[in-house]
Amino acid sequence: MNKFILSAFMLFVLSPLTAQVNITIELNTATISGTIDPGGIFVAGGCCFGNPGDNELLDPDGDGIYTGTFQQDAGFSTFYTFLNGNCGDYGCKENIAGLACSDPANFNDRFLPPVMSDTIIRACFGTCDADGSCTIVTDSIDITFELNTETIMVDAGGIFLAGGSNFGNPGDNPMIDPDGDGIYTITVRKPQGFASYYTFTNGNCGDYSCKEDLEGLECGDPASFNDRFLSPVMSDTIVKACFGNCASDGSCTPSSVRGLSVDENLFTLRPTMVNDFAEIVFGNHVDGKEKQILIVNAAGQVVQTVDAAYQYNYRLDTSNYPSGLYLFSVATEGSYLTKKFVVSR
Repeated sequence: MNKFILSAFMLFVLSPLTAQVNITIELNTATISGTIDPGGIFVAGGCCFGNPGDNELLDPDGDGIYTGTFQQDAGFSTFYTFLNGNCGDYGCKENIAGLACSDPANFNDRFLPPVMSDTIIRACFGTCDADGSCTIVTDSIDITFELNTETIMVDAGGIFLAGGSNFGNPGDNPMIDPDGDGIYTITVRKPQGFASYYTFTNGNCGDYSCKEDLEGLECGDPASFNDRFLSPVMSDTIVKACFGNCASDGSCTPSSVRGLSVDENLFTLRPTMVNDFAEIVFGNHVDGKEKQILIVNAAGQVVQTVDAAYQYNYRLDTSNYPSGLYLFSVATEGSYLTKKFVVSR
C-alpha cells in the first residue's frame, strides 16, 4: 500500500502541469466620442473572449482606464476587440478598419500573440496606440455618416459603409440604428483633409451586389464604380444621405418635389401589398389640379413618371414590376406626398 501511495505521489509531482498566465487589459477610453455607453465597456471576440456582454472591463477609480484580468494557459493567443456598450450585433465595437493593428481577414479585430507570462496589454479604444496613452492627433476629425433607409427593406445582414480605398469591403464597417428610426449611422476618425470614394450596401455581400445603385445619378461617379465622393473634410462633419438617392439632407425626398410642403391628404393608395395593380384616389381638395406622379424603386431608380392631369383617381399597373419595395410620389401645386408599396408575387 505504501508503495502504491508513493508511486501515485511521484506521478502527481512529476506530471507536467499547464502553466497559467494572467492577462491584464488596460483600455484608455479618452478617444470615445461622446459618453461611455451605460451598458459598459467590454472585451469580446476571437476564440475565447466570447460575445459582447461576456467580459466587462471596469473603471473603479473613474480615470477613464477600464481594466480586467483574465487567467489563461501559457501560450494563449486570440483575436479580440473592444466595445462601447453591450451590443449583440457588434454595432458598438471600435472601428479600427484600415489601421495597422486590425486584421481585415478577422472582422478588423486586434490580434494577441502567444502569451507566455503575466502580461499587461495597454490599449486605446479605436486606435493602435500600444502604450495606452491615446495620443490624439490634433488635426484628426470625426466624420459621421447618417443614412436614411426609408427607400429600402433593410437586409437582415445589416447596413454597411464600404468602398473607395479607405472603407474596405461590405461587412467591414457596420452602421447601426439603435433607436429604430431607419437612420443608420457610423462615425470614423480620419486625418484632417481626408477625402475618399464610398458607397453603402444593404447587406454583407462580398461581391457588392447589394450596394446602392447610383448609375446615371449626379452623385455617382461612373469612373469609380458609380460610388459617391467625399470631398476633403477639414472639421468634424455629418454626412447625411439616402440609400440609392442623391438627396444630401437625409430626407430621401425626390429632387422634383423639394421645396413643396407635405400634404397627408393628397391621396390614398390601396393595397400597399400589390400584385398586379394598385388604386390611387386623390383628395377632393386637389380636384382640377395638375398632378405629377413619380415611382422609384428600392435602388433609387425612377421606374415610371405619369402626368395625371386632372384625374380624380389613377389605376397603377404593376404587372411588369419586379417584386420589391417602391415609392409612389405625387406632386401638385405647392404640395406633395410619398407612400410606400410592395410588389409581392
